[in-house]
Formats: sequence, structure tokens, C-alpha cells
Amino acid sequence: MPEDELAQGEIAALTRRYENNLQILRGDIAGLDNRLMSVEHSVTGVRNDVHELREAFAGEVQALNDKMDRHQAQIVELLTQLVGKTPQ
Repeated sequence: MPEDELAQGEIAALTRRYENNLQILRGDIAGLDNRLMSVEHSVTGVRNDVHELREAFAGEVQALNDKMDRHQAQIVELLTQLVGKTPQ
């Protein structure tokens, strides 16, 4: 039985379309992969920035706490001198 030339032509056309679309899809996936890597890099940078800011903020808060403690001690000392009694 001879092969149907029309069917073979359609199969060849469908195969070419499939291969073309597969190539396009692979290109799109590669592009998405590159974008995802870029996003991951950006997220890592943001995480590092947040970590540095958190450490800086903690240092500032500690410095303010220390300053308040010193000022409170000075106030107690001045009040003690003013009143003449130790606070207890």
C-alpha cells in the first residue's frame, strides 16, 4: 500500500511547527531562568541590606538606651545632691 503523500506532508509540517514552537519555548524558558536568577540576586541584596540596617538600628537603640541610663543616673545624682539624701 503506497504512503499517502498528503498525510506525510501534513506530518512533516506539524513536525516542523512542533520543533519551531519547542525552540521558541526553550528560548522563553532560558529567558525566564535568567530573569529568575536576576530576581534571586536582587532578593539576596535586599536581604543583606535589611540585615545591615537591622544591625545598625540595634546599635542605635543600644546607644540611646546607654545615653538614657547615663542621664537618669545624672538626674538621680543631682536630685540626691539637691535633697541631701540617697535614693533608697
